[in-house]
Amino acid sequence: MSSEDNKPEEKIEPEKAQANPPEQSAPEKPVVNASEQPAPGKPAVSASVPSAPEKPVVSASEQQAPEKAAEKPAEAQAAKPAATQTPASAAAKPAEAAAPPPPPPVAGVYGKFLKDKGIESTPLPLSVSTETMELKGADLPAAIKLLRQSPEAKLDFLVAVSGVDSPETFDSVYHLWSYSKKDEVVLKVRVPKTSVPADKLPEVPSISPEWPGADWHERETYDLVGIRYLGHRYLRRILNPWDWEGHPLRRDYKQPVDALNDKHPDSFR
Repeated sequence: MSSEDNKPEEKIEPEKAQANPPEQSAPEKPVVNASEQPAPGKPAVSASVPSAPEKPVVSASEQQAPEKAAEKPAEAQAAKPAATQTPASAAAKPAEAAAPPPPPPVAGVYGKFLKDKGIESTPLPLSVSTETMELKGADLPAAIKLLRQSPEAKLDFLVAVSGVDSPETFDSVYHLWSYSKKDEVVLKVRVPKTSVPADKLPEVPSISPEWPGADWHERETYDLVGIRYLGHRYLRRILNPWDWEGHPLRRDYKQPVDALNDKHPDSFR
C-alpha cells in the first residue's frame, strides 16, 4: 500500500461549505423571434403573458337555483292560457256522447214459468243479480203456491217478507230460495199511494195460509211499515206495544216524545 492510501480523509466543515457555495448558472434568457423584438425607439414588451383570472367555484345547488327560477316563469306561461280560456273556446270542444240508457229488464226463468201457468208478471231490474218481478196482489197466493210446490221451480224456502215505503208505492217484498237448485227469486207487490185513503192502510193478500212461516214476517211488516195483510189469522203488532201510534219505517213517521224517549223535540233517538 502507498503512503497516500494511509492518509485520513479530510472532513469538510459545514461552515466552510457554506462559505464557498457552488456557483449557480445564470438563468437562460428567453429566445425572442426577430418579429417579436421591439422596434428602435419603442419600449420593450415583457415576454411573460398574464394568466387569466380564476373563475369562482359554484356549488351544484347554486347552479340549479337559476335553472329552477327560469322554469317557474315558463310553467306560469304554460298554465296561463288554460286559466284564461274563453267560453267560446270551451264551447268549441265537442260534447261528450251521453251513455246509452240501460236495456229494459226482461222476464227471467221464473217469470216465464208463471206466464206458462197463466200468471202475468212485470220484470224489474235485478236485485243483486237475482231475478225480480212485480205481481198483482190478486195473483200473489197462486204464484207463491206454484213456485213452492211445482218441481220446475221448487222454491221451497221463504227467506223473508219485508215492506218498503217507496216514494210512490207501498211495497211488500218476498224472497224465495231453492235448496235443491241453489237459486232464488224476488217478488214484489206494489200498492200505489194514490189508491190508499188517508185514514186507511195499504192491503195485500196474506200468504200465511199457504206458508205458515210468513206469519211473523207479515206481522213485523204491518208493525213497522203499516201494510195490512188480508187473511192473516192474527194480525197485530209484534215489536211495538199494541197501542203504538204510527209505523216507525214510514217516511212520514214522527218520533213520539214520552218517558221512554228523549223529550227534546229535535232528538234523533
